[in-house]
Amino acid sequence: MALPVQQETVILQLTQAMFNAAPGAIYLEALVTQVEAGQSLADLAQSLMGSTLFFGKNYATDLTPEAFAEAFIQDLIGDNATPESKALAIDYVTGKMAAGATQGEVIADVTGILSAFPATDPVWGAAALAYNTGNAAKIIDHLVGNTVSASDKTIAIDYIHAQMGAGQTFGATVADLLSVLDVMDHADPVWGNAAAQFDNRIEVSRYYSIEKAGAATDLATLQQVLTGITPDVATVATAKAAVDNLLDNPVIDLALLDGANGFKLNGVIGSDDTGESVGSAGDINGDGFDDLIVGAPHNFDDFYSGASFVVFGKASGFDPAISLSSLNGTNGFRLNGVAGGDAAGNAVSSAGDINGDGFDDLLIGAPISDVPKNDTGYTYVVFGKSSGFSATMELSSLNGSDGFRMHLDKADQLLGWSVSGAGDVNGDHIDDLIIGAPIGERGYVVFGKTSGFDSQLDLASLDGSNGFQMNGLEAGAQFGNGVSAGDINGDGINDLIVGSYYGGSGTSYVIFGKSSGFDAILDLSALDGSNGFSVEGAAEGDEAGYSIDNAGDVNGDGFDDVIIGARSAGIDGKASGAAYVVFGKADGFEATLSLSSLDGSNGFRLEGVAEGDKAGRSVSTAGDFNGDGFADVLVGAVGSDANGVDSGAAYVVFGKASGFSASLNLSNLSNTDGFALRGLAAGNSLGKSVSSAGDLNNDGFDDLIIGASSANGDAFNSGAAYVIFGHSFASAAAAKTVATDSHDATGQDAALLLTGVNAAMDLI
Repeated sequence: MALPVQQETVILQLTQAMFNAAPGAIYLEALVTQVEAGQSLADLAQSLMGSTLFFGKNYATDLTPEAFAEAFIQDLIGDNATPESKALAIDYVTGKMAAGATQGEVIADVTGILSAFPATDPVWGAAALAYNTGNAAKIIDHLVGNTVSASDKTIAIDYIHAQMGAGQTFGATVADLLSVLDVMDHADPVWGNAAAQFDNRIEVSRYYSIEKAGAATDLATLQQVLTGITPDVATVATAKAAVDNLLDNPVIDLALLDGANGFKLNGVIGSDDTGESVGSAGDINGDGFDDLIVGAPHNFDDFYSGASFVVFGKASGFDPAISLSSLNGTNGFRLNGVAGGDAAGNAVSSAGDINGDGFDDLLIGAPISDVPKNDTGYTYVVFGKSSGFSATMELSSLNGSDGFRMHLDKADQLLGWSVSGAGDVNGDHIDDLIIGAPIGERGYVVFGKTSGFDSQLDLASLDGSNGFQMNGLEAGAQFGNGVSAGDINGDGINDLIVGSYYGGSGTSYVIFGKSSGFDAILDLSALDGSNGFSVEGAAEGDEAGYSIDNAGDVNGDGFDDVIIGARSAGIDGKASGAAYVVFGKADGFEATLSLSSLDGSNGFRLEGVAEGDKAGRSVSTAGDFNGDGFADVLVGAVGSDANGVDSGAAYVVFGKASGFSASLNLSNLSNTDGFALRGLAAGNSLGKSVSSAGDLNNDGFDDLIIGASSANGDAFNSGAAYVIFGHSFASAAAAKTVATDSHDATGQDAALLLTGVNAAMDLI
């Protein structure tokens, strides 16, 4: 049943008090479920006090019970109890964990126990006083902000202490405060402004959560809804307009990544170009969590030899910002280029499992290496393993057992400018790889195998049995500038995707995989629709094919799709850029497909926003970021000026079963279409590279990584990369079903009754 308006209002008031946020439609429904089941406002407040979200700390779920107990008790108690008392508390927590309690249940249990101790208790009184004072200060700050003096805030905090000292629970005290502030006269000389601001914020919270059914689940966005609201009623209209803009032009603010919803990776040295390339590393250490890789091709440790950094995934415990200099072998590692000027890390990717040992492997391109000849380039494969990673690995040390190097004996190739895992192209159930050499106008496919790798592989030795070569059809077209693979025709064998962008409108090629019959050199001119096809750009100068990727199954029809970037397309101004999604299908391909023919049924166009944005300079699958069963796509617009000249931007567009129009301007994304991410300052170049990061935290949602090669990291202009965790954009009705299914009506502790709500609130 629907709650009366007054009961909805008290929930809006409660989330403001506890989290300084609107609940949004999803969490409002989840809390409504608890009220319908008989929970009082005081019970809800008491339960939420025990949530990890209110406590403000997240702990890695792979911590041992002892390690979690020590960290949690230190955060909770600090120096407000004796070492002996803290040891008892640690033993208590460890015992609860051993009995099967989760971290969240322990936090709810122990914080509730501590909160109930009187300040006069000889053992726990000081800790209880500090904990309750901190909670009281948090609540008062959320409710009144800067509308009253510091001394009046202190009076309010003392009131909370007095009520709790008289035996009232924290939750009951919060409920009392809300009822007092709700009826406070706005003309009151002390608390009137606080009451006016409180009412104004509730009006905006109602507008977002109920009238507009805003469905954000990340705390940063829900707090953003209430930003800028003061006692002045005029700020309500401004805030509502901001809500409308948020819903019509959804943006994730990268400045608000806090470790729970994502994090920033900081480059080490100025001009490293960290984030020039980014990608998923697959699960390189076999721990069940996907890992990521970031390239820094201008790393100056050895005159631009370049470096790449692998960061291991884990369930939780990420800091908001991680310095790549902190990788120590247990949380990730660094791979150093071989010689000055190699630019190792200019391209990085997972290779898949190329040696069939159950661990994903790495691909690293060093395209401007001058060994053996000028700008020949090298590409390296590094094998995954379960353990034994050092903080630093030298690519020069690869010996065939831990990886190998691929090379040519030709000048001016740029071998390794683009690299990608190809999946299984020849149907032998071992992953293969693909490398682009765009100055040489070539692409190379190397077949995986279970053993017999030497430390070096001369790509001139590919003969059709161990791999093959592809030659571009037009001189100077930069064939191989982008490479990828996916199963476009759904035959169970992956197909190759190669871009050549320069001259004309740009051309991309899809070459179908097969179980046998590869020649040493594949003739692209023989593609006839049955063995593959070419994709022509829409207009002269578009540079379609500058970037390409397997888009995943965007429309859920069982076939992988293709995404093609055309960074210089002029649909909305010169070089506003565009990206095109071409749907896969079982058969019926013509020898050539023009991107201008996409009509929504066979694919669609994503249009750049403004002149010079260069949307499509980078493109990628986003995996299934929102967990709806459809692959999403990611488009970088490195030239966007949204937050200053060349601050850069990236856009996520959600997949769906049907209803695609022929084109969608990226400025028109609604919260059901996708969202934007914007570089934080002029010159950041966000979107220089984009990629799915796989599922780093193993929560069932794919995550994103976006490079900003000129952002400030540990040093000015060192570059950075941003990881954004995937999460649900589910409807409020779906969230209510989840909350109802998880509801326990047997009268357990109220904190446990809200397990489903807390889990949703912590899904950030």
